[in-house]
Amino acid sequence: MKNFCYTLLLSLFALPMLAQPLSGSSNEEQLLIAADSARATNNWFVALENYAEAYDQNDELPVRPYIALMNLKLRDVKAAVRNYTQVFRRSEPTDTTNNIHRFHFARALKMDSQWDEARTYFETFLQHNTDERLAQFARMELEGISLYKDAPLETSEVALEILDRKINSSFSEYSPILSADGKTLYYSTWKATEAIIQGEGDDEKSYSQVFMSTMSDKGEWGKSSALGKEVNRPGLHTANPSLSADGRRLYYNRLRMESNRIAEAKIYLSDVEDNGWKSGNPVAGINSNDYLALQPATGELFGKEVLFFVSDMDGGFGGLDIYYATYEGDGRYGSPVNLGEKVNSIGDDITPFYFDGTLYFSTDGRPTMGGKDLFYTAWNGSEWSEVKNMGPGFNSPVDDKSLSVFGDGLVGFMTSNREGGRSIKSKTCCDDIYGFQIASLYANLVVGLFNEAKQPLTTGMIELKPMLNGDPNGPGDLKSRDDGNRFDFGLDLETEYRVVASHPGYYPDTVEINTLGLEESKEIQQLFFLKPLPSPPPAKDTTEVVVDRETAVTLENILYDFNDDKILPAAEGDLRVLQAVMEKYPDMVIELGSHTDSRGGTDFNLALSKRRAASARKWLIVNGGIAGPRIKTKGYGKTVPQTVYPRLAERYEWLNEGDILTDGFINALPDKETRERAHNLNRRTEFRVLEGPTEFKIRLDLIERNNPAPDRGTLPGASPPSTAPAVAPETDARRSTPDTSHPAPGNRQPATDTITRFSSLFGQKNLAGMPILQFDKRELDLGDVRHGTARSFEYTFTNTGKVPAKIMLIQACSCTTYTHDNSKVYGPGDSGTIKVTFDSTEKEEDETITIDIYLEQTDSRDMPILEMVEYKYHLTK
Repeated sequence: MKNFCYTLLLSLFALPMLAQPLSGSSNEEQLLIAADSARATNNWFVALENYAEAYDQNDELPVRPYIALMNLKLRDVKAAVRNYTQVFRRSEPTDTTNNIHRFHFARALKMDSQWDEARTYFETFLQHNTDERLAQFARMELEGISLYKDAPLETSEVALEILDRKINSSFSEYSPILSADGKTLYYSTWKATEAIIQGEGDDEKSYSQVFMSTMSDKGEWGKSSALGKEVNRPGLHTANPSLSADGRRLYYNRLRMESNRIAEAKIYLSDVEDNGWKSGNPVAGINSNDYLALQPATGELFGKEVLFFVSDMDGGFGGLDIYYATYEGDGRYGSPVNLGEKVNSIGDDITPFYFDGTLYFSTDGRPTMGGKDLFYTAWNGSEWSEVKNMGPGFNSPVDDKSLSVFGDGLVGFMTSNREGGRSIKSKTCCDDIYGFQIASLYANLVVGLFNEAKQPLTTGMIELKPMLNGDPNGPGDLKSRDDGNRFDFGLDLETEYRVVASHPGYYPDTVEINTLGLEESKEIQQLFFLKPLPSPPPAKDTTEVVVDRETAVTLENILYDFNDDKILPAAEGDLRVLQAVMEKYPDMVIELGSHTDSRGGTDFNLALSKRRAASARKWLIVNGGIAGPRIKTKGYGKTVPQTVYPRLAERYEWLNEGDILTDGFINALPDKETRERAHNLNRRTEFRVLEGPTEFKIRLDLIERNNPAPDRGTLPGASPPSTAPAVAPETDARRSTPDTSHPAPGNRQPATDTITRFSSLFGQKNLAGMPILQFDKRELDLGDVRHGTARSFEYTFTNTGKVPAKIMLIQACSCTTYTHDNSKVYGPGDSGTIKVTFDSTEKEEDETITIDIYLEQTDSRDMPILEMVEYKYHLTK
């Protein structure tokens, strides 16, 4: 239990004190020995310097993954991402050489808010992983991505402010705690001004110490000073201060280090006297040479005083667990008791703080927004409540820890290495202390930007303007995004606002909102559905063309961002054309075939193309009202490059009829822009007729691009824009409801979601008289499924509408069977279950399977209501 990222998990040395690398040597072997030795003792900085020097001397050495990993250990997230990007730039998804580094790369990407890329690397890691513990962490990280990918970027509920340079230095600060009178802040740090050698000699600057700062009458923190030798013992690290409720006892750690690894950690106690703190003594009953005792915090359980602390003692649930020991009097504590699996996790649960019946702590053992997140759990007198994430404001994409609460529970301190702090190595290497204040009454605005087809619009802008006497007052707050369609604003109370939404190629829209007369906190949600500007003049050739059944028709505007399966807004016209053709020929059954370009691994591209075809099918069902059985899908991956047909050759002077857009052809093109256009043409969706007419008519000019330039974000390596809706219609990623007995600061429940894109009701305005089925999950990942075996699972749903629902038909591929009584009627509030069995006997590859669930009731288009669920699997031999 002591092996997983130990230095950072101990929450003591977010940036280890710096030691000198082995320099001035051209001997690669000596450099690598020194680097490996430093890495083995958690001396990340020395390891990084020696690996980097060895790599500078010989860039053929396979040390780039370790350079990336050392940067991640030192929490230089940007550097970790840069180096891992180079490691995996040419790596195939099937390559297992650096699979453990895929996991670390995914963590770095997540902490860099590159959610989609992180998901891809976690999923690929899981396909090749054999370590069940790491698999648990990877699945948990994926859940965190689902939960928090579209969490608010800011909130007016929590006002967070970094403390000034009198307290925060370039190194890390830890465990802020306030005195009982609210005037003195205690914390631990180093007071070094430059990189120094950790623990060298008796230089006090090379050791962590407990400091204090007193607030002036003006409300400003004074210059901090180290406590005396009674607390800060020379030659030892002193850290993690904590005060008793009456402020008369100071608990803290004294630590002995071996290199950068904590060899011994014990809890000490100093009582106060008139001239300061008395000499510290070890706490009896808790300390041991057999385990570490870290981060003490006083509290109360079962009506008795207790001391919470963190330890790696045997019998825990993860690397570090939270324990408590009951005070027995005369300075002694009873035997440590683990808080149990309800609180402790498979990861590291650290920095406990108890306030008025609530325990706050940090962990990486639960789904998080980034690295470590702050959580809380309430004590009801006999047991702990379900652990809750404290949400945005408190938590960030990186590490957030050491929360302490005071007064009425609305003010306190915490530490974080989020960008904007003061760090010696990088923007995120070191922890700083932040003060926070929670508004007792607040209002937030969440804006979602969509087109008329209810598809999310990225690269849009939202402007929030305060109103004065009915007119906008001043320039307002303007926000733009290229990675999503959700915009979050904190609102002032008793204020009227005008909200203006705009997007290139669309008419702007405006609404007015206000926070007048609010008596309780509120989150205002505003969705914009922008109307497109008029299309350019149609092509000259507007005649219908007769196409035979054997010909595949390319839907040229159904393009995708690199490494993404989301339908772009420009695809709407092509899908409308296909919808019209299928309506004209009601017996027509088609195959939607999707293709990728040649970049990326074969298996990855095949899976991506299947998801792309499924996305187009879903659009036709939900937005076009086409019956699901009439649309088959197939993914071809990168196996069938585009063959240039006559009309395509007419529009591109660098193409000739019969050219095949292979890698060799594309690489011979004269410039990067032309090569990217060729790759873009390979990323296409085609349809061909499987049943029905032997020939049909179609206006090809409506689906032929006038502007072949690639969309934003399509270049390899660019971050594909997120297209998740601002308020997801249905998601498993809901923030938990706060415990009302003692809510955590800043925690609140978001609005309940209703309709999802997996339902044909999505986007329909009038749902009166219609049943609404809410599923516990719409997407399910079965993970590894051995070929020839079967897997059973189920979907549970509830009718949240006001009229009865009855399932008429359930359809899927022949590999999928289901059990459900289709004669059953589900009244409002009734729940049901569909049991599904997947048989992999006839399967040869990974796939995503869609199950269509038709209701007898119809929607506003007089079409049977269709609900869809999906599952995917990874086929193993």
